[in-house]
Amino acid sequence: MKPQVLIVENTRTMRETLRLLLSGEFDCAVAESGEEGLERMTTQPPDLLLSDVNMDGMDGYELCRRVRLAPQFQHIRIAFLSGYPPRLGEPLVSQPDIYLMKPVKPPDLIARLHALVGQDLRVPVSTLGLSGEG
Repeated sequence: MKPQVLIVENTRTMRETLRLLLSGEFDCAVAESGEEGLERMTTQPPDLLLSDVNMDGMDGYELCRRVRLAPQFQHIRIAFLSGYPPRLGEPLVSQPDIYLMKPVKPPDLIARLHALVGQDLRVPVSTLGLSGEG
């Protein structure tokens, strides 16, 4: 059985690119905003939330905070994928399990997400910047 991932991304092209890229390894659902993502999670909680950071309305940090504080979502692993560096000073409850910087090679992204859903314990927040060079 494939792990379930919810992709929350406000850019349609990126959302669909990620869905197509990950669909061979994960059961993918998509949402175009933090609000829609949170609503979708209440009916179909994923194993993994892959979220953009900079979105109108509820951004990735607020979405992460709400997921972390909801008892029914405690099992969900959270990854941010962004073209911007992590914000300094965000509370721990708003931090993802991993923060990936674009550009990320597809095999590296898939491997990192599989590693994340395979972990039983919360790991410290880490930042990984993967470039297109090998």
